Amino acid sequence: MDPSSSLKSPVALVFDLDGLLLDTETIARDTFVEACHKVGWYRTDMDVYVQCIGRHGPEIGEILKKGYGSDFPWEEIGPLCQRLYHEFIDHQAADIKPGASELLTYVSEKRIPCGVATSSHKPTADSKLSLAKLNRFFSVVVTSDDVKQSKPHPEPYILAADRLGVSTAQCWAIEDSENGVRSAVSAGCTVFQVPDLVEPSPQLRRLGHMVVDSLHEVLAELKRAKQYDQGEKS
Repeated sequence: MDPSSSLKSPVALVFDLDGLLLDTETIARDTFVEACHKVGWYRTDMDVYVQCIGRHGPEIGEILKKGYGSDFPWEEIGPLCQRLYHEFIDHQAADIKPGASELLTYVSEKRIPCGVATSSHKPTADSKLSLAKLNRFFSVVVTSDDVKQSKPHPEPYILAADRLGVSTAQCWAIEDSENGVRSAVSAGCTVFQVPDLVEPSPQLRRLGHMVVDSLHEVLAELKRAKQYDQGEKS
């Protein structure tokens, strides 16, 4: 679906965090490669690695072993990768993605409530938002600790909308990854995807959500929607 000026303006917005608001996926990728090299594994085909984006827990090890071979030492690399990632991300702010500050400032000025739906654990999500000084924009933060089923299941977006006091049909969801898009579409949100490290597949595009190049485009669509709504009311 192409962005459309006839979109209804949202009652609330729900954002993904990693790779969407913050440039953390590149940090995760770089620490993964570093961890692999530290244990002597140099066959780090990124086509395999990117399949892990938006996933969590045991799924990641299964994907990597299937892609790299059963001898891939995930039991050693996984904990090392996590340590290296947190040594960085827990102590300094990740770069804010282009357009995020402008979009969040506009939404705040218009008093549109905002939430986060992330697969990160709560302490990590809270730390990332605080270090980047973005926490003030969000009244609701749903993490993997709050749900029984993570993305691509719709539960994170359903819960975020519920905590914001709106229906999912009244929400715009902004995502970067396939799992996140599937979660938000299944929940019934109007979905924008800003791809990060991985472009959406033809199969994903068939869901009919809006794929844009940056959060600047989401801001432009939001302004158009607000103007359209005002024109309808006048």
